[in-house]
Amino acid sequence: MNIRRSHQLGIEEARSRASEIAEHLDRQFSLTSRWQGDRLLVSGNGVNGHLVVAEESIELDVRLGFALKLMEGPIRSAIESTIDEHLT
Repeated sequence: MNIRRSHQLGIEEARSRASEIAEHLDRQFSLTSRWQGDRLLVSGNGVNGHLVVAEESIELDVRLGFALKLMEGPIRSAIESTIDEHLT
């Protein structure tokens, strides 16, 4: 699953907001995350991916395990809502 959003926040503010997004998703989906440069690595039971922060965009690339793949639609919707909420 790949989700990309443009922003006009600048890299430092976008990185701060990405941390907020990660904290929210960590609680919602029982994930763990850690920064590696401008890439936020995300993992959990059946979830593996990363969020990349750039000057004018953020991009989340997540792979779901088989069981979670069956719920991709609702998971995508929840993630998109969280990202949109924190970027505006």
